[in-house]
Amino acid sequence: MQQSIKVAISEDCLWSFAVIAKDKQAAVIKFLSQFRKNPMSPGINYEKIQSAADPKMRSVRIDQNYRGIVLKPDTGNVYCLLWIDKHDNAYEWARTHKVAINPEIGNIQIFSSTSEQVEIISSSNNTKKGLFAELKDRELIRLGVPEKAISIVRAICSEDELNESQKRLPVDAFEALFFFAAGESYEEIIREREVPESVDTTDFVEAFNRDATKRHFVVITDDSDLEALLAAPLASWRVFLHPSQRKLIERDWNGAVRVLGGAGTGKTVVAMHRAVWLARKYKDIPGKPVLFTTFTRTLADDIKTLIAMIASPAERERIEIINMDQWAAGLLRRFGYRQELLFDEKRRKEIWTRALTRKPDGVEYLDSFYRAEFERVVLPQGCETVEDYIKASRMGRGVQLSRPQRGAMWPVFAEYRSQLRSANLREPEEAYRDALALLKKEGGSFGIHSIVVDETQDLSAAALALLRAAVVAGPNDMFVVGDAHQRIYRHKVTLSRVGIDIKGRGHRLKINYRTTDEIRLWAVAKLANCAIDDLDGQPDSLMGYRSLSHGAKPEEILNHSREDERKAILDTLTRLDAEGFSTRGICIVVHTNAEATEYANWLEKEGKQILKLDKNTGDDDDSLGIRVATMHRVKGLEFDAIIIAGYRSPEFYANELAEDNDAGVLVDALTNERCLLHVAATRAKKYLLVSTIS
Repeated sequence: MQQSIKVAISEDCLWSFAVIAKDKQAAVIKFLSQFRKNPMSPGINYEKIQSAADPKMRSVRIDQNYRGIVLKPDTGNVYCLLWIDKHDNAYEWARTHKVAINPEIGNIQIFSSTSEQVEIISSSNNTKKGLFAELKDRELIRLGVPEKAISIVRAICSEDELNESQKRLPVDAFEALFFFAAGESYEEIIREREVPESVDTTDFVEAFNRDATKRHFVVITDDSDLEALLAAPLASWRVFLHPSQRKLIERDWNGAVRVLGGAGTGKTVVAMHRAVWLARKYKDIPGKPVLFTTFTRTLADDIKTLIAMIASPAERERIEIINMDQWAAGLLRRFGYRQELLFDEKRRKEIWTRALTRKPDGVEYLDSFYRAEFERVVLPQGCETVEDYIKASRMGRGVQLSRPQRGAMWPVFAEYRSQLRSANLREPEEAYRDALALLKKEGGSFGIHSIVVDETQDLSAAALALLRAAVVAGPNDMFVVGDAHQRIYRHKVTLSRVGIDIKGRGHRLKINYRTTDEIRLWAVAKLANCAIDDLDGQPDSLMGYRSLSHGAKPEEILNHSREDERKAILDTLTRLDAEGFSTRGICIVVHTNAEATEYANWLEKEGKQILKLDKNTGDDDDSLGIRVATMHRVKGLEFDAIIIAGYRSPEFYANELAEDNDAGVLVDALTNERCLLHVAATRAKKYLLVSTIS
């Protein structure tokens, strides 16, 4: 009998647990462990709630003050904890909520049972046409609207009223209505949904097996699952997947897959769950059959921490999580490669200084032009000889160079490489090509069956070609996620040109779960008129990209001095504290490492506790203090409030970077700076302030 019992916890329950005072959570955890092991234990006393809107709800005693609300259907051994709160608040929640299986979609839905809002809207909109008047009741139900909530939807006459109704509708219903109101057709929305052939609205056991239910409920099988959930309940996105995400993750693909999506759409979440699913699939294969790689070491470290929360120890053992440079360096060492990869920018500048002694006489190009030419033409195209360079494409470079001019410049590039060899160093881009050549020449079995690539837009062509060669082409070979709107480094790659064929296997995520729509709109506006690609040579856009939550519009403050700005920031921090923002949920974001140190020191002098995030310091939830970081460092992170401080403008920084006056460099630099601002802004979940200095 024990084996047939199914115990689940709702997403709402985790949110209710998260706001309980830490010193009160111990009793809840103790109860949940008992509830998970045996919900029929004599120690658990189920009480009928006379005022409950749903007769399937029961109350359970957690301690003297707290009660849990449990769903206990009439048939089937299903128990689901829906809500935890103080006694009166828990009973009020039960009075105002219902639980039902949608007769069309077949998922379990929690929704408001109150009608006050309907009456208010209806009385003020007697003459207005409803926003969803063209949809029949059956169509509304297929969109996820519970039958008992149709009256709420019929009373909605504007997008503002739709937003006001969000808390009274199931999330999946609101999303569908939101996209319909935004212009998507009913047919398009239905096409993206899995609709079962038949639905038994009393069979909760079967309903829990459907992807649409798994988005909001998780079945608990052991205490390790429970502990992982309670360790970080606010990060529920790590557990609850949208059906569109789950469809990408839990299936066998015939080849490489590309997943695009704007900031906050859960691309990295999908990539992590995909890696865990593959690790589970390859449970009988020794070693680390799954490689998960991303651009920077800090991102790789963050992902290790996050995957530890969704994977069992055995699953983690089968996944190698490492940034691209470290993985390539390790691969080269296996082949006995002696040169070290050059990452030290100070050392790189020293070597360029020596190489520039070979500049041709009578040529007036700035020193920076030579380095830009090497990094944007010679390096990406693998030019090994002057003949290669003369034939190379210089598309995007503003200054034209004749064949003799190229020939005259080549000794500088040759000297740079000679200096690298003398120091036993190699540019990472060229080391990738070396590794690819060795891989093809010597072969070797590295035990990799699948590769998951995060932040694909920031990897170079040589890096992706190397990854392509490291795994045999075939089912589940590569799973790449990215968004060129967030490309903050200069690499621009066409996947098909490096052998990654995603034809028929390209997918897009559209729902931003992180930011408010007001922040999303502000951030997207920063990319107006920028040419953005889809990682495979075609133009891309953020059409259909939406946030479902709303909040205050981002604030912009123009300061005439650093002193004015500091006063404004302190005033903002005081206000955020009064509004209940935790210091660890606030991040001051600046453009450079030097500025990060400056702002961190200033805040400490003002008596603020801070945590400066850099390449060696992660965003540890247990560490208190306001975070301070660069715009590059916050990529992959999220905070309740972001304050972008000391900012100038994308044009200011682009001109600063494009010192060689090359028009092509300036265009690229400006796009990169706009993308960088877009990335920094979209780290904010609730509040964004952009503080500029004139």
